Amino acid sequence: MASKVFLHVGAPLAPATTMRDALARHRRRLARAGVFYPPSHLGHDGGHRDAVLDALDLAADQAARQGAWDRLAECVRDWRRGTAVVSHELLAGATPSQVDRIVTSLGSAEVHVVYVAQDLGRQLPRAWQQWVYGGGTAPFASYAAHVARRDPHRASRVFWRAHDLDDVLSRWATRVPADRIHVVTAARGDGAGGETWERFGETLGVDPHRFKLGRPAEDRLGSLAGTEVVRLLNAAGHGQDAPDEGRLRAVVSKAQEVTGPVPRLPHDLREAVTAEADRTTALLASKGWRLVGSPEDLLTREDAFATDPTQVRPSAEQLVRAHTAVLLSLCAKDAPARGPAGMRRRALRVLRDRVTP
Repeated sequence: MASKVFLHVGAPLAPATTMRDALARHRRRLARAGVFYPPSHLGHDGGHRDAVLDALDLAADQAARQGAWDRLAECVRDWRRGTAVVSHELLAGATPSQVDRIVTSLGSAEVHVVYVAQDLGRQLPRAWQQWVYGGGTAPFASYAAHVARRDPHRASRVFWRAHDLDDVLSRWATRVPADRIHVVTAARGDGAGGETWERFGETLGVDPHRFKLGRPAEDRLGSLAGTEVVRLLNAAGHGQDAPDEGRLRAVVSKAQEVTGPVPRLPHDLREAVTAEADRTTALLASKGWRLVGSPEDLLTREDAFATDPTQVRPSAEQLVRAHTAVLLSLCAKDAPARGPAGMRRRALRVLRDRVTP
């Protein structure tokens, strides 16, 4: 049986995805070094994601995923060469009873919990974009205000369920001692991904210099105007003329390619954001969790706040340009039949009828 099991439980979005990609990239070499990262596909169930969906009772198709967590846990228990790692940010939302089931299923292994944290200045814009890509309709300024001020709004509740360190790690602390709970701070600046990976590897007991991060998948924050195109389509799509799921996926893909200012936090949220950072650093000093990295990485920097109003709300010109770029891209397959003029007329007609701000 694995002597240690590390459960990487969050936070959602970057850099959790980067850490998971690095584990998968080095899976075979890590195994030779005594660290087991279970394959992405265990039988037919899809690996960690399906297993976690099963453990948290979130699977839409319960029959297809039933037993996925038990199969993953059995695979981990069968590893007899040292350490095993399970990674998925959905684990941040586990209830105490689900935590109990997960830890119990790992047998007598010494269970550790790892949470990679970063400040609201980096996390909030990405969380809003994912919220919109998932169908959300709240403008960025409203979403950021709801979250930063912890309003009783669904967007705020969903965000803090996975990002409130005290809430998340206290649920895991019902079964995992404080000295086995590790908070890794996400590094900043050039080479931040590699430095965060080094901290993560150090936590797992892996020499990160033997397992280079390589070139991580691009983690570019999308433009505010491009995301706003998707948000307006979401808002317009609640009626009978809703765009189908395939079209929305295509819109999201094209919107992510739109260039322009990225979202930055409104200045009027500075006090609330600063208070959250102070609360987090005080928490780290009092809980007995193992901190890997610097508490200063969790402080929101000045460049996270908007210096221009169009970093909070796109101008009409930016929005129309983004709409047109997305719609022209979606109409590109009709180019031979319609020609450039016909494509533009069609794009502008859709823009006028569906998504004009």
